[in-house]
Amino acid sequence: MNQYRHLKDHSYYSDLYDRHTIDECRQLDGVFDDRPFPPLEGKEILPEEATRLRKVFNELHLYFLKGERYAKKADTVKEWMGNDERKDQKLDNAREPQDVRCLGCSARNMRCISRDLMTHKSGNEAVVFLFECGHCQKRRAYWESGEEWEYKAKCPKCQSDFSGETTQEGSLLTTVYTCASCGYTETDTLDLATDKEKIDPNFEADRKKYCLSEKEGMEYVTQQASIKSIVGEMKEREENKEVYEAVAKIQKLTIMDLQKLLDPALTAAGYLKLEFEKPDLQKDVLLGFSVQESKSDRSERESVYDLQKLIKKTLEPTNWRLMSDGVNYRLGFLQGRLRGVEGEENLKELVRKIKT
Repeated sequence: MNQYRHLKDHSYYSDLYDRHTIDECRQLDGVFDDRPFPPLEGKEILPEEATRLRKVFNELHLYFLKGERYAKKADTVKEWMGNDERKDQKLDNAREPQDVRCLGCSARNMRCISRDLMTHKSGNEAVVFLFECGHCQKRRAYWESGEEWEYKAKCPKCQSDFSGETTQEGSLLTTVYTCASCGYTETDTLDLATDKEKIDPNFEADRKKYCLSEKEGMEYVTQQASIKSIVGEMKEREENKEVYEAVAKIQKLTIMDLQKLLDPALTAAGYLKLEFEKPDLQKDVLLGFSVQESKSDRSERESVYDLQKLIKKTLEPTNWRLMSDGVNYRLGFLQGRLRGVEGEENLKELVRKIKT
């Protein structure tokens, strides 16, 4: 079947969503109009000020309601259309039961006159087929599983089983249930057509009033995203207060500052002629260095150990670190590499490594 009964044009769902938005806003518009204000700091609020405050609260309340409705509209419309499309696919793909026999005249191959989605006794939605006899016009209904649709309720008078007969006129499906024991009857009707929306004479005017335009809606979404980002950052800073305090205390040294810091400390310890190589600019700044040993009585092992210990201690309060490959020694000439960290995120990572 290619005749869809559920999926409609996008404009239908857009209008439907806007109707819900309008209904919500109408109910909340002026919600603060009759609310009294308690005294502020022991002073009664003047009537003129109370009127102004009510107007502000009403506008603010509506602003956020309209904004949140806009923010959820696209996803909601997409979900509605997807649900109706799946219903149509289920209708199309359901296999029609064959060789249905009329219970009135025993004619074979009753004609299927409709297929519709209904709730099965299992609680799941399933397709039900309605068949009509071409001879006596009696009808039978079957689920897509091949199970005949039956009304299982008891007669409210004598508790015997009901038997039902279904007829259809246009989109109205009518089933008359009859008790064979006492003759009690009960009628159940189901309108298969989509309920017609009542005409709202103020719809277009209120849509302009309560439904944000695309420009207004995007401004709201952007603003809220910015606020959430700021709030999230504030929360993250509060949760990691110690880390940020430690980052603030770190001495952020340039290469020139680094040389001014290391030169006197190294010279005093007997390491002379500090020279830096051309920096390698990656995520961090990698900087090769070299010094010369001035103490002839210091062994190679002692020279390397003392230099590494001195550099690590000197650089501890700064954004520079001696790299893990350490220091190389050749005939009193020592080489190594330093790593300079910049940027708040990288400095936070540096602090966390120190704490662990």
